[in-house]
Amino acid sequence: MRWFKVAAIAVGILIAFLVVGSVIGFVLHAVVDLVIAALVVGAIVAAVKVAHSRKQVSPKRAKREVREPGYSQPPPRADVEHVTTPYSSQPPRQSAPDIDEELAKLKREMGA
Repeated sequence: MRWFKVAAIAVGILIAFLVVGSVIGFVLHAVVDLVIAALVVGAIVAAVKVAHSRKQVSPKRAKREVREPGYSQPPPRADVEHVTTPYSSQPPRQSAPDIDEELAKLKREMGA
């Protein structure tokens, strides 16, 4: 009877070892599968974002873009004289006395 008890304990330990080993193996296999799935999903999301960002222009980039004249013009300001030829090759020039008057005015305002 004693040998029977020892054999039963040994078989019980063997079964417990196999069950615990298979559970740990299953958990590790599941974790590895989840990591691989997360990497695949992350790669797909990154590829979609890159493809989507190439189709659209970001708002910051749109402000820095140089566009053709007349494509989109800002509204006219009230404090600036209206120029009759919007695409003139040379900017309108002020006469020398006007510039001197403006400079004197600025110096008075600055207190110099």
